[in-house]
Amino acid sequence: MAFAHTPDASITDAAPSAVEELKRGWRPLVACSIGIGLGLSPIPAYTAGIFASALEQDIGWPRSQILVTLTFIPVALISLGAIVGRLADRIGARKVAICSTIGLSLSFVLLATISRTIGHFYAAWGCLAVVSLGTLPTTYARVITGWFDRARGLALGIALAGTGVTGVLAPFYLNWVIGAYGWRVGYLAYGALPLVIALPVLIAWLKEPERASQAARASEAAGASVRAALHDYRFWALALAALGLAAGTSGLMPNLVPLLSEHGISKQSATTVMAAMAISVTGGRLLSGVLLDRLRAPFVALIVVTPAVLALAALAQPGIELTTGIACGVTIGLVAGAEFDLVAYLIGRYFGRRHFSELYSIQYAIFGLGAGFAPAVYGGLRDRMGSYDMTIVTSAVLFVCSIAAFFTLGRYPAHGDAIFAE
Repeated sequence: MAFAHTPDASITDAAPSAVEELKRGWRPLVACSIGIGLGLSPIPAYTAGIFASALEQDIGWPRSQILVTLTFIPVALISLGAIVGRLADRIGARKVAICSTIGLSLSFVLLATISRTIGHFYAAWGCLAVVSLGTLPTTYARVITGWFDRARGLALGIALAGTGVTGVLAPFYLNWVIGAYGWRVGYLAYGALPLVIALPVLIAWLKEPERASQAARASEAAGASVRAALHDYRFWALALAALGLAAGTSGLMPNLVPLLSEHGISKQSATTVMAAMAISVTGGRLLSGVLLDRLRAPFVALIVVTPAVLALAALAQPGIELTTGIACGVTIGLVAGAEFDLVAYLIGRYFGRRHFSELYSIQYAIFGLGAGFAPAVYGGLRDRMGSYDMTIVTSAVLFVCSIAAFFTLGRYPAHGDAIFAE
């Protein structure tokens, strides 16, 4: 298969600088950040536990039966993610994002009105997982790759940082609402946010760039076909790298507090570590975005992931200090923040924009497998081995293998997106 190259479809013949791109595309960028931050992506990490505690206390459902709903998201991604991505490629990310945002809000209304039968709860969550897939970063990343080339890494980092803002504010908001009015009003109050805040911004500002020139239209139509990408070893090398990072971070994050407790750190101090990690997730997205605009992706992975491997080696030692725990939490957070940036950036660079959303959705589903099932696997390792030592080793090995997988990808084209001449 021969390669040719044309400039990125989002730029004119006279390619703008990074600053000019940001000046021109800041409105779509803000829309993407708000859409992602109030979409499906942050809900499992930052709201599920709060609602689970309220439901457990009021209705008496076991927490394990409540939180099993989090597996609905990776199942929906695997089953329907590529179809949603194909829709974004064919009819536009704007229509998919707006319709899915409305669906997300309506799903929260369903959750607020469920009976005390857990089957109704599962049905409402199943609906949420399906109709809100279009609010994931896979949809918005297509818009970002259209508006930005030279500042693409930074733009992706800014857009994905929206989930970090949600992570900081949502717990306080939900704890107040649920404490004052109960979990049903909590679902309504959270579900109102995408409708009241995100939807108007999406309608006003979420637009893909106009492509007037013949060269721009040709570039937009070019790129790897889905079949060609799936037959390219680099697609699967990237998937393995993302899977390793997802499993290595997601397995550790929910188990970090008990892990630190086993090593002599108090629960209060362990909570401090978790807070530092949550902040560093946003920092990791911005840092990786800036680095991606200046360095090749494998070197960005090396810079971001290597400190986490070293911190894990320190964490494996008995009797660790709080500073070591914070360093480990921060470095894991940086890796968790960089994952999405790396995958979205490289899909655009290697496979173009022709089927970007569909290809990114496939990668995101593979990523979701690692993120969705790793916590249970790590918990099983802890139960079987009697300590978290093996989980630490597992994450370190996964991180090293991910770095190695990034270095197998080879150089991307000298300018813009790769265009396949088939």
